[in-house]
Amino acid sequence: MIFQSKIDRAMQWLSDKNKAKDPHDQEESDVPFDPRAEWLAEQEAEGMKLEKGDLSAIILSALLVFGPVLLVLLAIGFIAYFLVFAN
Repeated sequence: MIFQSKIDRAMQWLSDKNKAKDPHDQEESDVPFDPRAEWLAEQEAEGMKLEKGDLSAIILSALLVFGPVLLVLLAIGFIAYFLVFAN
């Protein structure tokens, strides 16, 4: 490759940077690593709470995303029902 030396240098820098930041490489313990438990601990430490309108915004955005898909599926279902059972 043309830029192989630059890619190798960048990958080495990234590897060195990640080794310096990774707290799990510092010591081996008998307790297995649980990413979910670590994420929950971080969330509790940050004190991340939903604000006043966050839940309604989440519900509204879910309806805007999945609503049209559900309407199309329902329309296909009704059309299929009337085509099959229409006498």
